[in-house]
This record gives sequence, structure tokens and C-alpha cells, in this order.
Amino acid sequence: MNLPFRVSVFGRLTIDGRKYKLDRKTDFGYHFEDFDETGRNLSLTFDEFAELLQRPDVTFDPGYFLPERQDVRMSAGVEAIASLPDDVRSEVVWRFSWVDGFYQFERVDEAKRTDFSLQSVIPSIEAHVNKQARAAQSNWRNPRAGKKNVYRDPPSPRTLREWVKRYEKAGGSPLGLIPGTHRSGNRTARFCLEASRLLGECLEAYLTRKRLTKKNVADVCLDRFKTVNEQRLVEGKPELTIPSRRKVERALSELDPYFTCVQRHGVDYANRKFALYEEGVTASYPMERVEIDEWCVDLITILAERGALDHLSPEELAKLDRGRRWLYLAIDCATRCVVGMRLAEKPNCQDAMALLSDITRDKTDIAIAAGCKSTWHHYGGLSSLVTDLGVAFVDDAFRSAVFDAHGVVETPRGGLPRLRGRVERIFRTFGTALMPLLAGRTFSDPKERGDYPSEEMASLSDDVLMEILIRFVVDVYHNMPHRGLNGETPNNCWKRFADKMGIVPQLAETTRRKAFGVRYRRRVFGKGVRLFGIDYTCQALREFYVHDRRRHVHLKVDLNDLGWIMIQIGKKWYAARALQKCFDAVSYEQWEATARQLRLKHKAEAVLQEKIISDALHAIIQKNSEEERRFGAVLKRQTPTGLRRAREDLFQGLSIETDDPESFDLPPEPDLFGHVIPSSDEGEDTTEVTADQGQSPTGDRPRTSKWRIEDD
Repeated sequence: MNLPFRVSVFGRLTIDGRKYKLDRKTDFGYHFEDFDETGRNLSLTFDEFAELLQRPDVTFDPGYFLPERQDVRMSAGVEAIASLPDDVRSEVVWRFSWVDGFYQFERVDEAKRTDFSLQSVIPSIEAHVNKQARAAQSNWRNPRAGKKNVYRDPPSPRTLREWVKRYEKAGGSPLGLIPGTHRSGNRTARFCLEASRLLGECLEAYLTRKRLTKKNVADVCLDRFKTVNEQRLVEGKPELTIPSRRKVERALSELDPYFTCVQRHGVDYANRKFALYEEGVTASYPMERVEIDEWCVDLITILAERGALDHLSPEELAKLDRGRRWLYLAIDCATRCVVGMRLAEKPNCQDAMALLSDITRDKTDIAIAAGCKSTWHHYGGLSSLVTDLGVAFVDDAFRSAVFDAHGVVETPRGGLPRLRGRVERIFRTFGTALMPLLAGRTFSDPKERGDYPSEEMASLSDDVLMEILIRFVVDVYHNMPHRGLNGETPNNCWKRFADKMGIVPQLAETTRRKAFGVRYRRRVFGKGVRLFGIDYTCQALREFYVHDRRRHVHLKVDLNDLGWIMIQIGKKWYAARALQKCFDAVSYEQWEATARQLRLKHKAEAVLQEKIISDALHAIIQKNSEEERRFGAVLKRQTPTGLRRAREDLFQGLSIETDDPESFDLPPEPDLFGHVIPSSDEGEDTTEVTADQGQSPTGDRPRTSKWRIEDD
């Protein structure tokens, strides 16, 4: 059962191009109203809403209709950071680091928004930002004397103040930090910025110690616009549109609560109200604030998976390498529930990105595979993600993924561990409550370890260690009274807050794939694009092939479902489906095992029916059903090196062509370029061998498919 998410009237739900906004929320679900057609309503239960977000034609943006978000989207020209070029995306991440650094000094009253104050604090912020850049450029290697690092020049006080204002006017969206120069050369009129800029200046009257009411600010705003319009008429300029009182009050209601409180009441009062003490900034509902960190596990383990140890003798086991693993962990600040864990050989961005994906999905399948009695249903969308200066967390790809998942990254400056107190505390809990029960522990220091033979005592593999960690978290930690929750268990706290306050909305599957999917670049040909020997297409891709001179596109794929992928055309992303329906809900591991089996069995044949592939996939899935329920199979992760090797050794030259036109998602008119006349650059083997007709498992009419040598 899915708990209610924090869906507001500012969220936009899009289903197959039709836009909806929230009308009202009940005890059982949501009622959405069509944005374009009055009176057309959509009612969904909590479970139906969660299932709807898994579809490829559905998107959900929780803050789409906020006035400041609409203005910044028009200004930026994009809706997601992932749509920007790499250099512009890196620039946005760097600017956000400066804005975040400024806020950290402002919260403790060490910086004010004046040139004199900013000039004195900029060197400290620069040191904090450059520390992140140095960690990112170290590429997970130990620092060496004389190594050259590239740093950007710091902004001036005026520029930094402008970035802060733009970020706040954008409603806390990193889109507000996109440099305007990335659209240089476009001289066409796009929108009016004067009215938005004037409205922002009027809202500043609310952020003073005079503590004007929202009604007072609305009156001030109305008078200011009238005065400016009178002056513009004298100058022969068109009048600016005057915002309504409701628009002004709504914009004031969306200001950052802590920042607003600081400006109106002072830092001390704001800190007392928001409890900025040893345990860090508090959160009031699930997934509002998530802390994430990496920890070198206080345990020596056998560096191998459990299955590789099953048939080894004691002598062979003794010769295996031993060492310590790293644990990536994310904890929800409001409820103290662990919302994600990943075991890694060493700190790396890929496992950190995988953890982000785990944070935003239900992990009950992992808990069941590990043998847990409780569910691991703690998940939701991203809001505020707090990290340290770990090399994976300062990576541009990691931060861009957080931005595209509608979240922001906070990186507290060094020396303030209390601002990440929850995640630091749970690592100590592991060290004191769990590690003493396991063989091979390393203890906290050599003195405490004494002559304990950690390496000789090591007996746990990676799978077993992760299984133990998950069972401890899901069955023990989540059900234990927590001192920080006044004796309430994390599980009960999550349920109480979710029922009362709601959870940060779950990500639509399209958003998840854009943010966390594995990125590829592929050539477009008549059928669409090919990945892992599978052809994908959509209407936008067909139009791109016919009308665009470019021949390559970027795409992102979820390795747990090869049925559809996301393709970037220009600055927009589109869902493209596999031409062969047998790949719906099929994972990369299942398809890889099937392809290897078919390669060995049919390597001498030039033509294979699609039914053969469907039957083989079905047999593989059935045969491995018990193995998939086992813990190690559920947590299996593909590395970039493994994917490249699979492409070179297995999928190179593999293609599946469907001759039945109705099996292609074709437009009504004939697509001469894609299907009537084969493209010569596809490397098509014109020698065909006819296969026997067969009935597909889905009941569709027979289809003829063949494999041929072709570049993936």
C-alpha cells in the first residue's frame, strides 16, 4: 500500500501530453482537473497514482505552476539541467556551490548582502568551493604534491549577490543559475523580464524588520507598478501587466521559510524556531531532507560474491583477497528511516548514483530477498540532499542527477559535522550495535583492536555482509525506539508523518530515467536507434531521421526494464519503445543471459524468429525465478566496464529485424526512408534466410525476425 505523497496545487501531472493540476486531496487519493479543458477530472487512489508514475508517457513536476518556476523556465529555455551541454551544466553546478556556500555563512550571521561583507567572506567561500573542485578532479586517487588542478575565478560581490537573487526568484530552482550566454545569438523576443524583475523588487519589502503583512506588500506592489507604468507612458513604452493581489500573496507564501524568518526576525530567533542545534537542521515531513554519506565498514571481508565461494576448499578460501568495503547510506532526517544503502569496492560516482535511484523507489523486494520480516517502503522524491565533500558527491554527474530529480544538494563547509548529524550517528550505531556481532571487525583504532586477527577471522562475502546490514536496518533499527524521536520507532514515525504531512511526491518513471539512467550516444537509422541489439523508435525520432541533418542522439536506459528508453532530441526528451514487445519489463541481466544462450545455440543460423527470442527469454526468467529472489541476484549491478565488454563481446553485430510492418510503430503515411528503402549505412546483410512461421506467446500473428551482423 502506498502512503500519500505531498502533492500540491502547483504540481503538473502530464499523461500522454494532457496536463492536469490537483483539484483536491481526500483520505483515499487525489482529484486532478484538466488544465486545458474545464470540467474534465481524473480521480486516482494513492496506489493508482504511484502505479501511473511508472508509465513512460507520464511525467510529474511538483512545482511546475509556481509563478517563479514558470518565469525561470522561459528565461532558461529548458526544463531540466540534463538538457544543457556539459560545459553549461558544469557552470550551473559551480554557481550553485557558491550560492550554497553563501547561505551557510549567512545562516550563522557571518555574511550579509553588502559589498563590504561579501568581499570579506568570498575568500572563505572560494576555499570551500575549490575544495569541492579539488575532490572532484582527484578522480578517486590520493592527492600528490605538484598535481595541477583547474579552478574558476571567484565572482565579485555584485555577481554573487545577483546569483543569490536569481536563485531565490527561481523558487530555489538551479535553473535560475543557468548563464544567459548559453542562448547567445537568438535575437527574437521571447518574453518580458521587466515585470518579473519589478515584482521581485517589490517582494523584498516583505523581507525586512518592519514585518509588513502580505496585504501591505500587495498594496506597495500595486502602487509601484502604477508609478512605473505612468513613467513608461511618458517615455512612450508599453505598460507592464499589473500582478493581482493573489499572485503577490502566493509568491510570498513560497519564499524559503528559514530565509524569510531570518530577514524578518533575525538569526537567533530563526535558529530557535528551526532548531539549528547540534543535530543539524530539522525536517518536518518524510523526504524533506535526506543526509547521505560514505563509510569504510569496520569489518574485513572476503572480496568476492557469495556464489563464487560455494565450491572452494578451505585452502582455496584462505588464499582469497580480503579487505574493507565502503557503504553508501542515505537517511531521512524527519523520521530517521534509512532510505537507501549500497556497498561499494571503493568510493565512486556510479554507486552513489545507484543509491539516488534506490532512494526514490520501494525497496521491499530487496528486503524480502534478504529475508526481512518488515517491508522497506521508505522512499519518495528528492527535496534537499545533504552531502560532504566526498569525490562522488561533488561530481557534476551526481549533482546534475539530483537537480533533474527536482532536488538540491547542500554541502556544509568543513568543521560542522552537526549539520549532518543523523547519518554520522547511524554509522556509530553500526559500529557499536552490529559490528561486535560479526567476525573480522577492525575496531575503531589499533589500540582497541589489540592482537585480534581481523584478516584471519574474515569469513563474510560481499553479499552476506550486505544482507546482514539490510536485515539489521529493516527488521531491527526501524523497529527500535529512537532517542531522537522521543522513544518512537522510525517506522511509526514515518507512518505518522506520512499520514499527517504527506511525503515528497514520488518521481515519475520518465524523470527517474532521465536523472539516473545509463547514458549512451547512438546513430539514428531507418528503424530508430539500436542498443544491446534492440531497436527503439518513436514519432519524434522518425521525424528527426527524415528532417534533421544530424545522425546521432543521446539516450538513457534503465537496465531493469529494456522495454522503453528516453531519447534526447534537441533540448527535449522523448520515450521510445522497443519494436519487439517481448522486451517489456525484461532486465539487462535477463536479456544478456538469453543472448548468450542463443549465440551458442544458433551461431550457424542467419535467421531467427522473434518467437524463438520470446521463448528463450521466458525460459530464462522461469529458470532463474528462484535465483532472482535470492539476495545476491536482486542486488546485482552492472558496471560501465562490464557494459562495454558485453557490447564488444556479445551485442556487437547483433540485431533483430521485424519484417511485419504492423509490428513497427509506424506513422499513417509510408516512411520511405526507414522501411521501404533500407539505408545503406546500416550495414544490412542483404542475404536472407526464411524462417518457419510461428505464433508469438502474446497471441499476435506470426512475425519473422532475423539476426544479422550490424554495428550496435
